[in-house]
Amino acid sequence: MIFGQEAIAGFVAVLKPLVLAERQAETIETHEAYLQFRECQKALNDWVLGEARMMVEQTPGAGLDDMRELYRVLLDYPDLGATVSDRAVTGAILSEAWAGLQGWIK
Repeated sequence: MIFGQEAIAGFVAVLKPLVLAERQAETIETHEAYLQFRECQKALNDWVLGEARMMVEQTPGAGLDDMRELYRVLLDYPDLGATVSDRAVTGAILSEAWAGLQGWIK
């Protein structure tokens, strides 16, 4: 795989804050409170999406197969895939960040 352990650790460091924020969102009881929470997390969300995309764009030779393999590795990473919900959030973040990149389909 083109993405080594250092790159994987970099992706984990970028994705983890948003995964943790989404864990907090699971405890919100009202739709209004959830919308307010999401608004407060917008800057973090935008940063994570941008960083996750840029990290692939700046990896020479990274193709769709490499991205698919990285996706699987990150979904199985303990800090990002501890629960079914964490896996879903991680997958959604990557799919949104990588949409259209190297043929990635959201």
